Amino acid sequence: MGIFDFLFGPPNVEKMRKESDVKGLIKALRHKDRGVRFGAAMALGVIGDARAVEPLVRALRDENRTVRSGAAEALGEIGKPAVEPLIRALEDRDSGVRFWVAMALGLTGDEGAVEPLIRAMKDEHEDVRTIARGALGRIGDPGAVKPLIRALKDEDSDVRTIAVAVLAEIGEPAIEPLIHALKDENTNVRGSVTDALGEIGDERAVEPLIQALKDENEYVRKAAKKALEEMRSKAKNDKLPTAYNNE
Repeated sequence: MGIFDFLFGPPNVEKMRKESDVKGLIKALRHKDRGVRFGAAMALGVIGDARAVEPLVRALRDENRTVRSGAAEALGEIGKPAVEPLIRALEDRDSGVRFWVAMALGLTGDEGAVEPLIRAMKDEHEDVRTIARGALGRIGDPGAVKPLIRALKDEDSDVRTIAVAVLAEIGEPAIEPLIHALKDENTNVRGSVTDALGEIGDERAVEPLIQALKDENEYVRKAAKKALEEMRSKAKNDKLPTAYNNE
């Protein structure tokens, strides 16, 4: 215990939070007590001051996992001001740092994080790939549609699968871009698009999917048939069954 801690006790993180003492909390991020560091990180997230971004990014390297988790959550709470520094930190050579960075980017919900997270889905470490997939699913922003559709061209089937899942979660805002992508020259894209349209289940996709039943590629035809069958099973009126049965 240092002399100041001995005389005055550890920093009062709760008091600093109530007083929005950002400078004091940033200083507390370096305290030897992990509980103080964690509390300081969480308090900075509540306050949401952009001055805390860089210190919190550095805290992603803390020796204690709980502190790193708190720093990631705090950065996610701060949101947009944290996105660019986090994107840079996603290139860190430490896989543990990349893990927490990916988590934080998902918590920001910012569409600017989509493409970096797509790249992180190819990370050499499985934990990073897994958290990046989850982060993409959490973002679910309409602004993510275009980069996710570009991701359908990826040679990695895991990347395509998560892109489909996120597009399906985004739902209605993804319909028109997905329908347009049904004409893509890439077979993987067309097949993946039919999967996403089937999961969304929007009636606007019925006719385009019926046309996809005539695709030159067998995989796309089968995917379109499966998508239409899924949509028929979810249909709340008879329009879809009639359209499908006419084929």
